[in-house]
Amino acid sequence: MNNLLTEADLANEGLRKDLETILRAIPSYMDIMLTQTMMLAQLFKMGRSPKRITAKNIMTLVQFSQNLMQGGWICKDSYRQLPGFEEDEAKKAHSMMQQKKKNSTFFQYCMLPKEERQAAAPQIFGEEGWTEKFEEQEKCIGALPLVKLSMTAFVEGEEEIVVGDILTCRLEVKYCHLERGQKSGYVHSKTYPYLKRDNWFIIITDETFTGLAAVEKVTSTEDVFVKEFRERIQRPGKIAFTAILANDSYKGLDQFSKVEVEAVAQAKNRVEYNYSKEDIKAIKEPTLLQSALEIEEEETDEDEDIDEEDELKAKLKAVGLGVDGKQEAQPATEAGETASKED
Repeated sequence: MNNLLTEADLANEGLRKDLETILRAIPSYMDIMLTQTMMLAQLFKMGRSPKRITAKNIMTLVQFSQNLMQGGWICKDSYRQLPGFEEDEAKKAHSMMQQKKKNSTFFQYCMLPKEERQAAAPQIFGEEGWTEKFEEQEKCIGALPLVKLSMTAFVEGEEEIVVGDILTCRLEVKYCHLERGQKSGYVHSKTYPYLKRDNWFIIITDETFTGLAAVEKVTSTEDVFVKEFRERIQRPGKIAFTAILANDSYKGLDQFSKVEVEAVAQAKNRVEYNYSKEDIKAIKEPTLLQSALEIEEEETDEDEDIDEEDELKAKLKAVGLGVDGKQEAQPATEAGETASKED
């Protein structure tokens, strides 16, 4: 546990068992918290919960999970997730990447061709013994869930985007190192001692991360994952979306994509169709299915209006009993009347 516990602490049998129970259960607890938070976000959107969930709430949970899996509170640099990387190696890798491109990230280092990382290995690990460290690094990078995210926003079948239209946000996640049918393995961690699989979460928000248009857990065994979210446009003007693809087990691999669209109050280039009064009337009239349902509903209502007492009387009468449960006197037949007269 990041050298926070002393040897005396670890020698305590009860403490070790409690620590093992907590560490084994934490991934499940984090999944439950994220699932409940996503459910609250959906309920708020439907008007069934007063609790407003923002993208920052989701990201806080995801980043907590990242730091827990990778010891991020102690080893804050993303490069230190790799084997052979301590503070000095991380600084050298940063310096090397900044020479290539400013504001380079850990993800971009992992996406470099293997030959470029090999050429930089002596500079990062030192001239002596760098080969073994480089090979361990490459094994780890080959197992990392490296992905690329792209997003587009459009209204199907239209060039203009008008208030009232349904805007479709299409996200595409491409796994860089996975073949079709494969999925990433267990998480590589220097600090977390148990098996765990990583998860990706898609979050669609605004530029300030305060809104939350959609959030979903990515579940796919394909090398490309495609997801579409739809939202009705409520106002004219610029609409900016930010998509975040966050991993719950690794730092520095999260992806961001932004898209902006301009919505207008009225369309300029769309063809307006003028419908005849007969067509409008036909559209407003109920369909055959609706008519059948209405008739069935009326019959049900009539059945419900029958008084229970009258229904009971009718059933008693049908079996030849009176209201008091005694058998009713049968009316005399014509033959019986004739016989009485003859007597």
